[in-house]
Amino acid sequence: MDTSRWKQLAYGHSCPLDAPRAPSNEQWEYVAALKVSTLYLAKNQTYRGHCLLILDLRHATRPDQLSPAEWASYCADLQKAETAIVRAVQPNHINIASLGNVMPHLHWHIIPRYQTDPRWGGPIWPEETEHTLTVADEEALKVILREMLAS
Repeated sequence: MDTSRWKQLAYGHSCPLDAPRAPSNEQWEYVAALKVSTLYLAKNQTYRGHCLLILDLRHATRPDQLSPAEWASYCADLQKAETAIVRAVQPNHINIASLGNVMPHLHWHIIPRYQTDPRWGGPIWPEETEHTLTVADEEALKVILREMLAS
């Protein structure tokens, strides 16, 4: 996706994840509406039970754009959805990811993992080249992060 299209989506212009959205499309099927989000079953079932939990309140791309109450409600929906998925498909483990790199709208991927799945013991997506910081950059970043946490 080109940068200008991503920016338009991030600002909420024609975002296909904004509510109301289609109950089903080429990527998902509607499961249920929760308090502040909707659960969908992903069409790609490489990992049986893979679901998406999409924020319905409004357009937001990151958790820091939600109020503490909105974030708490969204996390409660996530816990409810994850619990239901685990009970339904009984995985050996579960991954939860909220990235927004492709679609900049808050949504969780809830991905059951099985010892028999194609990438058991590793990430669900292919690994990229690792990048590390210099010792000085690492120390400087830790200082800044601690300052931000304290404020």
